[in-house]
Amino acid sequence: MKKYITNLYGHSRSSTAMAAQHLVTSIAKQEGYSEIRVGPYELENETVEDKLKIMEGILSGVSKESIVIAQMPTWYGIVFDELLLQALRNRVENLVIFVHDFVPLMFLNNYYLFDRYISAYNLSDLIILPSKKMEERLVEKGLTSPVIYQEVWDYQVSLPSLGSPEFQKNIKFSGNIERFPFVKTWNKTVPLEVFSEGNLSQSSTAVLKGWLSSDELLKSLNKGGFGLVWSENIENQNEKEYSEMNASFKFSAYLAAGLPLIVNQGLAKESFVRDYRLGYIVSDLDQAVDYITNTSSKEYAQLLVNVKQVNSLITDGFFTRKLLNQIQEALFLRKKEESVDYL
Repeated sequence: MKKYITNLYGHSRSSTAMAAQHLVTSIAKQEGYSEIRVGPYELENETVEDKLKIMEGILSGVSKESIVIAQMPTWYGIVFDELLLQALRNRVENLVIFVHDFVPLMFLNNYYLFDRYISAYNLSDLIILPSKKMEERLVEKGLTSPVIYQEVWDYQVSLPSLGSPEFQKNIKFSGNIERFPFVKTWNKTVPLEVFSEGNLSQSSTAVLKGWLSSDELLKSLNKGGFGLVWSENIENQNEKEYSEMNASFKFSAYLAAGLPLIVNQGLAKESFVRDYRLGYIVSDLDQAVDYITNTSSKEYAQLLVNVKQVNSLITDGFFTRKLLNQIQEALFLRKKEESVDYL
């Protein structure tokens, strides 16, 4: 049976959405999957018929006896996603939808599209979600497809080697400051380095490092300190609530760089941090500052040992390979159950 995976093109080099899809595709190709390129397209004035022609083109080589993993969303809009998923459903035997982000929960002004996304995702034989909490929200709205969970993102590294981070009482944060405005007014006693474009307020003591490529980011993070995964609600985006359902890409970037974590309480992957003792779970940023201020070099060294054990898995693509195996196992078991029921 042939195996395919969709892969997004056409976004800027700083696009986390595209980076995540390329990462999964890269590992999937090592496991025998072929790539279905999606984009770049200029679709603003395209009709439904035009979009259907695009579907015919990108799916022309995909046979019926295939598994296709559709990485969603494509970020080309709900109409495009609906048409792509329906075209795949009509064409292939096994359709798996890998939800990287659920747009109606991510952006408040897209909440009205909830039912359309659910209908499109119910076309799948299997759906991959980042958390049980997201599954519960989608099931409440009518999701019926069986679900398996993504554990964490992998984060492959092209650098030959990274050293052990130094014991530094500072915080590293990678994220667009427009989405995470707490950095604009940072004035706490622990230094904060921010990897983002933008401008800070005059009162902020944070240091703006700008956007860095993946390799440069990892080298800078690897110098030491703690990686912060933090969300707060902003206009049109309930970031705090959404962080309790999704899988953060920066979470894995910090671990790939060897950094211990500081994460907000309630984070979807909070148990991952707790179970593997990868850092501190805090209810507010003052608590984060207290933890860091009172951490000893010995405690930091033990955190580094714990992080290193997980780091080797993340940078090797372990969690994506595990997920790909779970997909095939789930599809096989479903077919086996159907054949038993038929007999």
